[in-house]
Amino acid sequence: MQDSTLLKIALGTSIIGLAALAIILSTMEFEEVSISEAKMLDEETTIRISGIVDRVTSKEDFSIINIKKEETVTVVVFDSINLSKGQKVEIIGEIKDYNGEKELVAESIITK
Repeated sequence: MQDSTLLKIALGTSIIGLAALAIILSTMEFEEVSISEAKMLDEETTIRISGIVDRVTSKEDFSIINIKKEETVTVVVFDSINLSKGQKVEIIGEIKDYNGEKELVAESIITK
């Protein structure tokens, strides 16, 4: 087989694989867990939580949100946000350990 044919096959297979991965990720549902359950899970686990915004602290490059339901969890957001105390939110993010405390690094925030 010629190199150009192999290159076309490899490129086509890569594009199909990336498209399939994008479709799978966009339809993936994350199980909603309670805040107390989230604090027990391993670092780098992606989860979905919901609760009420208790406090928003904006820094130069990120924001810190405290979400309250039965307990409180800290959520770090690296995008600009416009949330206020009392708003109901649903957050999908990854659990991280920071200074011995579990927090959630938000990938998406949906206001309800």
